[in-house]
Amino acid sequence: MSVRRMLAIFGVVLCAAFLTAVLMGFSSRPQETGTVGWKEDFDTADTESSHSVPEGWTFRGKPGTPKTVFSVVKGKGDGQSYLHMEADKATGSVICQITGVDLERTPILRWRWRVTELPEGADGRVKAKDDQAIGIYLGTGGMLSNKSVSYRWDTDTPDGAKGDCVYGGGTVKVKWYTLRNKEDAKHGKWYVEERDCARDFKEAWGFCPGKIFLSVCCNSQYTGTEAEADLDWIEFVSGRSDERN
Repeated sequence: MSVRRMLAIFGVVLCAAFLTAVLMGFSSRPQETGTVGWKEDFDTADTESSHSVPEGWTFRGKPGTPKTVFSVVKGKGDGQSYLHMEADKATGSVICQITGVDLERTPILRWRWRVTELPEGADGRVKAKDDQAIGIYLGTGGMLSNKSVSYRWDTDTPDGAKGDCVYGGGTVKVKWYTLRNKEDAKHGKWYVEERDCARDFKEAWGFCPGKIFLSVCCNSQYTGTEAEADLDWIEFVSGRSDERN
């Protein structure tokens, strides 16, 4: 084989390798999430409150029960803010009324969270053990009557479990989904989640709500233990990115 022919073949091989690498690079990029309808990245906090809650959010506890402590903190290294929560035999949530979001156009709820301490022995399927290190609620309605769907990081509840519960003498009705449990809480790893909350809400309650709220809770009162978790950011977007990890 001539030297010229060998060089030509070598050039073709190099070009093919380069093209393959480029295509692999493109395929490994996360897909676009589309339009962002609303996002909270916890850059600000209401420092005048007894709890350092994010601006635009309000704290809600349970009379006669110790309160979960929420705070907006800066991460080490990158300096990014996130919502931190700790419950010592306590319960509590922070709530935000969401405006300007059309769930028909931005139906995907997407967020990044982690758990650093689970309420030991908690199980969302058992009323007397119904504690979660972190739960995210999308709901509609007022104090006397509201419906919601909840995405939970449980302890002993199996990943993928779902169920119904009622609080406040029947005024609060929840369809809950367990997305993670104790098997995912090792090493304090961050996870990104995505749910079609519009579809989940329609399946649970038969309609897609217009006026909505988000609630983030951390509970350990039933098990008499401790819980600790973080929420980095949360948003409504128009499409999936398939980044759940």
